[in-house]
Amino acid sequence: GPRDVERLGLTTASEKPAGRALTEECSLRGPERGEGHHVRLRAYYGPSAEQEKYLDGRYPGSVLGAVVRARSCGGALDTAYYKFEEFPRPDAGKGVRSRVGGKDAQRLLTAFAAASGARHGCAVT
Repeated sequence: GPRDVERLGLTTASEKPAGRALTEECSLRGPERGEGHHVRLRAYYGPSAEQEKYLDGRYPGSVLGAVVRARSCGGALDTAYYKFEEFPRPDAGKGVRSRVGGKDAQRLLTAFAAASGARHGCAVT
């Protein structure tokens, strides 16, 4: 929402592909967080969701700092898997998970999951 955008200093959003693709991505940037800093939100459906969950489980270090959630979509899509990640990656060795707070990460992921899920006919909760 507008309050979150202002408070987090988000200035640029790009989304691709939006529609009924098996993978969707939204990238958010803000100028005050440093060069190259961005937040990436991704949605995976059906086989893409299964593959991403498998990879995240097999290589858990690759998703340090990520916030994820899954929900059932039913039908051929079966599962939706949503992921919030921040780049450059936080310094996990020093206990820094993210420059974006946990509640903000959850709010961004929830909004993205609701919009993407609605496009795919998934129940939005």
